[in-house]
Amino acid sequence: MHGSIGGLFSRLAAVAALALATVFLAACGSDGGDDTTTDGGSTDGFGPQVVSQEDLDAQEEGSAGRGLLDWWQAFQFQDANTVISLTSENTLDELGEKDLEELVKTRGQGLQGVEVLGATESGDTASVRAGLLTFQPEEEGGPIPDEPTASRPITFTMEKDGDQWLFDTPTYLQPMIEGLQAAEEAADQGADSGDQSSDSGDSN
Repeated sequence: MHGSIGGLFSRLAAVAALALATVFLAACGSDGGDDTTTDGGSTDGFGPQVVSQEDLDAQEEGSAGRGLLDWWQAFQFQDANTVISLTSENTLDELGEKDLEELVKTRGQGLQGVEVLGATESGDTASVRAGLLTFQPEEEGGPIPDEPTASRPITFTMEKDGDQWLFDTPTYLQPMIEGLQAAEEAADQGADSGDQSSDSGDSN
């Protein structure tokens, strides 16, 4: 009798475990589809500040606005080679190609969002009016909102080389490079101070 009851409990436990596993897998399947927003655009798993294919498609192919977004997206993806290829010689000469490459690889993922508001093209130069986007959570540590909470106006200069528009605004990048170099110098000084303290302790 005890054996049959034990067997019954074992079978019930197995059925319950199977049911729970089925529910769990179904729940995972519902979350495992492509990351699609309610308006039909795909986020591709990245934050709302990242330039999307939808953003690129909204700009006319070969336009200065499209050129800016191509450059911006490559920067956000830390694609230094593409960023350099989409940057004017004037900007590279002023900033230093190596310094720009280090900036992209170090700070690329933190580059804020951008939206193109309009552009004026004149020959081989263009002024692109844009907004620098901020996505501020309602509370510290909260989720990043899907829509920007602030936009700061800025104008970027672009230079045309053949059929391609190149980023030509070194003044936007220079403070970033200087900030990165200052942070590296501070880190080096901190490391040197730590080594000196360690050496002093060893001598005692």
